[in-house]
Amino acid sequence: MKKLRGLSEREVEDISRQIADSFYDYRYNEADRGLLKYIHDREAMYTYIGAIVRAAYKSGLLYATSDRREGYLILSGEGVGSIGVVDGIKMIFAEKKALGGWGKLKDFVSACFSNGGSIETRMKKAKRKFIRIEVLVVRPEFQRQGYMRKMLESVCALADKKHLPIILDTDDMDKSQRYRHLGMKLDRMRDCGEKFHMYDLIRECRTAV
Repeated sequence: MKKLRGLSEREVEDISRQIADSFYDYRYNEADRGLLKYIHDREAMYTYIGAIVRAAYKSGLLYATSDRREGYLILSGEGVGSIGVVDGIKMIFAEKKALGGWGKLKDFVSACFSNGGSIETRMKKAKRKFIRIEVLVVRPEFQRQGYMRKMLESVCALADKKHLPIILDTDDMDKSQRYRHLGMKLDRMRDCGEKFHMYDLIRECRTAV
């Protein structure tokens, strides 16, 4: 796993579009519409994902599998870092644009945090530290070659070294099952509206403190 540094604006844009395309082209389980329920065209998806990728890159949270960039990973949490305040504000304004206004952004955020709150919110209330997987994407031409497993194993090694659990949430049942196959456990499935569910997953630390 390689932290991405010293990229040109064009490289960051290319990575943003690769990740956005992966989200937009994903074929959801029939029970879920996920992010596509709120973002209806490819350019809006790029605006939404591009804001996240740019903020993550500037905050030192963006990683790739290797120099070939078969896959991308965005991490946050204890000892990893978080989005800077200015970049976070820019990200929110871009997300507002992608979703179609402040009202729709509010609806989206309310849905994502509904039915008991996100696993991140619950971990913070319990005063538990963690590493969070914000984004994990394998480019289409490299899928089914073990890169998802490799990225997750890298995060697991980092989390075990720091004696921390890993958390993530996803908006599709099939995605959640793949994570569970790779060692994550389903903490909660939240019903967040018609054909919109959030699957909260956790992997507890495997090393003794």
